[in-house]
Amino acid sequence: MAEIFNEQRMIGVHIVPDGTVLHNGQRVVGIREADSGVLFTGGRRVLGVSVLSGSEVIYNEQVVIGAVIIRDGRTFYNGMPVVPVSGSGAAPVDPDRYMFFATRNRMPSGALVTAAAGTNYVCSKIVVSSPSYRTNTFRFHFSGFASTEGGNSPQETVYAGNATVIDGLLIRIGGVFHACSFAGTAGVTIPDQSQGVWSDPLTLADAVAAETDIEIWLFYHTDAGQMQLPVYRIQKHRGERIWGAADYASLLAFKDTPDADSTPALDTNYAGQTQPQYYGPDFMVAKGDWDGRPVALVACDSIGEARQEFSAAADQRGNLGWLRKWLDSGWRIPHLMIGMPGAAAFRELTGSGASIATRRWAIVDEIIAFNGGKRPFTVILNQMGQNDTTTPYSTFFTTRYLGFISRLRSRYSGVKIVALPPLGRTNATISITLTSAGTLATATCASTAHLVSGQSLIIAGATPSAYNGTYAISVTGPTTFTYTFAGGTSPTTGTITAADDFRTEASQTYAAQNSYPADGTDASNKWRLRNDILAKTSACCDDSIDTLAAWQGPAGMGKWPGQVDLPSSVLTVQAGTDGVATYTSIQVADGSIFSPEQPLRIYSADGLTLLRSPAISAVNGNVLTLAAAATVLPAGSLVRQAVSPDGVHPLPAMVKRIRLGVAQGEKEKLKVA
Repeated sequence: MAEIFNEQRMIGVHIVPDGTVLHNGQRVVGIREADSGVLFTGGRRVLGVSVLSGSEVIYNEQVVIGAVIIRDGRTFYNGMPVVPVSGSGAAPVDPDRYMFFATRNRMPSGALVTAAAGTNYVCSKIVVSSPSYRTNTFRFHFSGFASTEGGNSPQETVYAGNATVIDGLLIRIGGVFHACSFAGTAGVTIPDQSQGVWSDPLTLADAVAAETDIEIWLFYHTDAGQMQLPVYRIQKHRGERIWGAADYASLLAFKDTPDADSTPALDTNYAGQTQPQYYGPDFMVAKGDWDGRPVALVACDSIGEARQEFSAAADQRGNLGWLRKWLDSGWRIPHLMIGMPGAAAFRELTGSGASIATRRWAIVDEIIAFNGGKRPFTVILNQMGQNDTTTPYSTFFTTRYLGFISRLRSRYSGVKIVALPPLGRTNATISITLTSAGTLATATCASTAHLVSGQSLIIAGATPSAYNGTYAISVTGPTTFTYTFAGGTSPTTGTITAADDFRTEASQTYAAQNSYPADGTDASNKWRLRNDILAKTSACCDDSIDTLAAWQGPAGMGKWPGQVDLPSSVLTVQAGTDGVATYTSIQVADGSIFSPEQPLRIYSADGLTLLRSPAISAVNGNVLTLAAAATVLPAGSLVRQAVSPDGVHPLPAMVKRIRLGVAQGEKEKLKVA
């Protein structure tokens, strides 16, 4: 017998990413949950739906349709009215199971912070966002160690050399504070080099609604002059703050003024790599109405952990970098990033003593232990491999890459592993030699085929240093170009390079082991790894999500797009007057393509001569706020988006390109049968 609700046959639906227009050959509809007990709304009968999580085509003798749950007040979706329904929130799959749930989570890593007198008591207020289902019981973890970044990452050998005292932990939801505890007390001491401490379960009387911001207020201190562990860079535009004082009581006063400005002495170098990172919870888990969607444990390095986005670039839910932003858009996938910049697969989940990189994983085991043996994730998403390149390829793939996979499969029997092939690495520099006659420098290189007269190049590494800087060049032959400088002795010495800052795709060369396409030699090892990942060679993964088409340039040759290939704008009003008076903003024809923290490259109207390379502090319509400068920028100057600082880390323009370029439908691969 057919299932009936409200005198109509119930419909089977698959919840699909926002923006989807077709599913199972049918138009996708927008649905919203009607109030409990309501059978008619707005003159329309409430429809009964059953949310399905498999690959069903028929349910209740009808075609299963795709649906998008509308929570933002829209009344139309996909050209049709949003349908009031009952049952759109899938029934909780395992409400007593702790799962990773929060956006924004981060492992401790980076540079220690020295506590100063008068601000050695600290309150870090970070804001995480909850998943697309209700949550009501929470636990937070605080570590006594941090991981290195760079050449030894993710080794967990950054120690404060002193204990950290937690004075209190509060979460604030909808303006209401809730106190957390540690073994029944308000505070706890985290011993140096310890595994850390979990807060007690905090169960709220009223469940936290889906997609809600949760403020986490951590009060902690050390003695002045002692070190404090690094975790979070605050995101001021999202209401995050960092306050310091000489005592705990002074910090508690901020509960009455929760949006007060951060303490200036702690709020420094905003939106850059040197912005301090402050202590906070690393692992966060919650119970609630988990609906069975994938929850990912992400093994990552600086690509996943957003080396080129720091704070101001965060989206409204706190996400930095393409991978977090992609996972948390459309059909949101809760996730925990367990890596950090510099992490390599061959150093991950292994080692002991001075090379230990297993302590974070031991904390995951602690969750499993208090979770009745259940994991807080359903799938492992592996973004590693970027920092593992070596020769011969057998060492790269078998020893380094597969070795990590073997350790994962051994630790988490039966786990599904979905891999992301690493991004390619290219160079935007060429080697040159320099001579000069008077103020005219002549450069000799292998080829000038990719250069044009009038373009700017960045010269570096020359002695005398007067040769170095950014200069407009003249191409004088197939292997030579010239530029005018202040003058210096000739010939020069040093390892000298000329760079065009990724202005074009054609100017790039492949870095070692990154030659495209894979040709069976060590020169193409990165692409050989991609082929093995896509082929699931030696069970290196159970599925893969390829990113190549999302990030490579229009030539399709494993190189980054050039600045010329990305959206750009022009100045509509001249900035600067006489080269002396300063300005702090520019006006462009289209500000919608830009974002805070984004590096710009501003050129002459012909797009060749580089005039200025600022970073955006704020975007207000078509007005971009920049650091003060006096350089005159004529109206019509071309404003381009920078691509990458080094040919492997995506800057914000590329973060956006990759996030939008990887299809949301690829998330289907994260599902576990």
